[in-house]
Amino acid sequence: MEPLLILDAGHGGQEIGTGSNSKWTEKAINLQISHYQYKRFKELEIPVAMTRTTDETISKEERARMIRESGAKYCISNHINSGKEGGVNIIYSIYCEDKLSQAIADELRKEGQKINEVFSKSLPDNPKQDLHYMNRETENVQTTIIKYGFADSGQDVTKLNGSWKKYAEAVVRGFCRYEGFQYFNPKIEENKQDDFEPVEKKEEDLTGYVLHLPAHAPFWKVYPLGIEPKEGQELGVIHPKKFNGLEYKILGSAHPHVYTISTSSFGTVQICAHPETGAVVKDLEEELDK
Repeated sequence: MEPLLILDAGHGGQEIGTGSNSKWTEKAINLQISHYQYKRFKELEIPVAMTRTTDETISKEERARMIRESGAKYCISNHINSGKEGGVNIIYSIYCEDKLSQAIADELRKEGQKINEVFSKSLPDNPKQDLHYMNRETENVQTTIIKYGFADSGQDVTKLNGSWKKYAEAVVRGFCRYEGFQYFNPKIEENKQDDFEPVEKKEEDLTGYVLHLPAHAPFWKVYPLGIEPKEGQELGVIHPKKFNGLEYKILGSAHPHVYTISTSSFGTVQICAHPETGAVVKDLEEELDK
């Protein structure tokens, strides 16, 4: 079944996004918002897809192609802004009405976020083409770009840190209102802010370290980037016992005893490896000197 809506988590991988600051990277928040909305649209039985589900680099050309070929009627492209202005910017195509964007803006306003601007804009040298790439290059898909706030506005940073999930839900509500879908509130636990953090913690510098998973472990769960790993959120498992133990270069660590590694089966993921599990973090240089 083709999706009605495709969610685009802006940036990713090597492209962190200009809506980043000392507390977070834009790519991570975009992905967290998109994952939350994907789950909610699924609960509401609205056919939905995503352009990316992990921290991966996708060129703007490939991203636009994925959206065009998805079969979706709508795309919501999630972003964080920069420029110290403050508030939400929503951008729609010059070939679309503003009704969806206004419905989303109304719901965001109800959650206490300032609506800075809802607009469409054409290229200065070609009034028949959209200024913004995603509006312009997704062709028959109605793409709405949402910039939830400014990474360099103190007020917006505080709001996003505490209320990002409310804003993500407001977009879901606005879309349902516009399309006429029956809407119901998320479960109470879904509104808790401790599900996963909306900002990235500064990663510990583990350059030159490797993670060794012991040979006695039959399997080990791995998790998507951008979330706090919890039961039920795993992407899949790897099998240390099958290979008489496994070793991975550590790329970072956003949480205590949680490491970012690159796997052949699941790409770049997080893995929980507390010392009590038998996992060992090794300094590669020290190992080579032995």
